[in-house]
Amino acid sequence: MPRLSVSLMTAGPAERAAAILRLLRPVADELYVAVDERAGAALAGALATVADRVVLYPYAEPVDRPLPWLHAEAAGEWVLTVDDDEIPSAGLLRALPELLAARDVTHYWLPRRWLYPGPGRYLDEQPWRPDYQLRLVLNDQRLLRFPDETHVPIEVLGPGRYLELPLYHADVLLGPAERRLEKARRYERLRPGRRVVGGPLNHVFYLPERRPGVRTAAVPDEDLPLIESVLEAPPVEGSAGWSGPAADRERIDRLWTGRSLEATAYRARLEALEQPHSLRAGEQRTLDVRVTNLGEGLWPWGDSGRPEIRLAYRWRDTAGVLVVPDGLRTPLPADLPPAATTVVPVHVVAPPEPGRYRLELDLLHEHVRWFGASVELEVDVQAGRRLALAGTPEAVERARARLTEERPELEPVALAHPDGRVA
Repeated sequence: MPRLSVSLMTAGPAERAAAILRLLRPVADELYVAVDERAGAALAGALATVADRVVLYPYAEPVDRPLPWLHAEAAGEWVLTVDDDEIPSAGLLRALPELLAARDVTHYWLPRRWLYPGPGRYLDEQPWRPDYQLRLVLNDQRLLRFPDETHVPIEVLGPGRYLELPLYHADVLLGPAERRLEKARRYERLRPGRRVVGGPLNHVFYLPERRPGVRTAAVPDEDLPLIESVLEAPPVEGSAGWSGPAADRERIDRLWTGRSLEATAYRARLEALEQPHSLRAGEQRTLDVRVTNLGEGLWPWGDSGRPEIRLAYRWRDTAGVLVVPDGLRTPLPADLPPAATTVVPVHVVAPPEPGRYRLELDLLHEHVRWFGASVELEVDVQAGRRLALAGTPEAVERARARLTEERPELEPVALAHPDGRVA
């Protein structure tokens, strides 16, 4: 049977985190807890009475920054990540052995139910439901990519499943409205602009009392005692003199995608092997670029290597203003060690409006920085010629395919009825 590591990050309180760990103890081979060092050794000492491994870590934004470190440290073939305000359902606890034994799955999405207005009910409408969280994953670093933003799920290669086995989220019950409002404002500053019916996403999520007549549903009878055991957990005794392990920033950030490399890693030479003097507006073209690694580290190939080094581009107008600040990415075709050179077919899409532009081809460390080794090309972007297509969907597709072969300079545009059917 594959082993399961349960990973939990916490700043307390000890009694709630310990109660969650106790629920998971019968199904977990390892309980691994990372304690925010600002909470102190007393919290770590209290949780050491329940967990198999406890380590202090220095907090830094974003909040999910330690996740790749925790997964790398976990001993199990699978990792279940829970927050210190999340309570596993009885159904999830029962199903875990079978879920871990599946051979055709690399990850599971768990529905999170927001408890409100009390421990016996949860919010039963959007945006609180469904609230799928990617928490149970096969612990293979080759399959995982961890984001560098708060509340952005990790990415896992391979097939996954959405389950009907919830985690119960107690955040709304545990925090006063003032604290929840501040949290909503903080998350809104980090990722602004996301809205749902009723206002900004984070404000709606964390302040359900502002939504009149919000629909709730009853927690199943078998889950209510589990929830109450966490919310009403007694104090946990621990040693204030605990002197266990502590992780430093370098150790935690070793696998974090947002970690900047040494300055010597961002040295490169790019050479465009062809000059596209003109492109049609919106046209996609592939340009061969010779890339040389002048740095001191290996650049990995493909879409899942780390650090995430890609070929990308930007478009500027004649005044130097960025028109397309972030173009398509093209991964390296193979590992590129220091002093090595390779040719990369880079995919480029022209700006949507005609005019004179400067194309800047450069290397990009995803989510971190551009290399600043760009090669620049002057390109005339011309207005494309369009041909309207009308008829049944099948006829339009046949005409589109024929045009692609016989008149590639024309852009086919299908006319549509207001109801969405092709004209």
